[in-house]
Amino acid sequence: MMNPKFKTGFTMVELLIVIGIMVIVVSAGASLYSSLQTSTEINELAAQIVQNVRLAQGQSQSGLNNNEHGVQFEPHRYILYQGASYALRDVAYDRIFDVGEALTLSTTIVDNDVHFLTGLGLPVNPGSIGTITIVHAVNGSRFISVNSLGVVVEE
Repeated sequence: MMNPKFKTGFTMVELLIVIGIMVIVVSAGASLYSSLQTSTEINELAAQIVQNVRLAQGQSQSGLNNNEHGVQFEPHRYILYQGASYALRDVAYDRIFDVGEALTLSTTIVDNDVHFLTGLGLPVNPGSIGTITIVHAVNGSRFISVNSLGVVVEE
């Protein structure tokens, strides 16, 4: 039997220690989740861009609508288009992909335009060769390169 002088329960110090440990664990988890979310956003966009550049190349190679195809990059979106160039494209075939405000696109490609020849699927000129950079406003970046053979690779 218990002595009536002793009460069971938690002291204030024990409660504060447990609450402190919980705060540390939750804040570390939130930081890891935020980092994971940023990385996932960049990875998904990079995969989508690689897929769409390869799609433009495949459409050019197959001669879809007997036309050339390409991808034009802007800071917060990119456009899959059909035509001899972005300026001379058929707007009716544009497919616009917004990337959101947290992500920014830039390239080392002339006029930010990756463009492929009909039948061959090769870049139209050396200006279509270079690197596409994806930067997240909070943290992280990815690079996608297009070489002279039209090979598209995420680095």
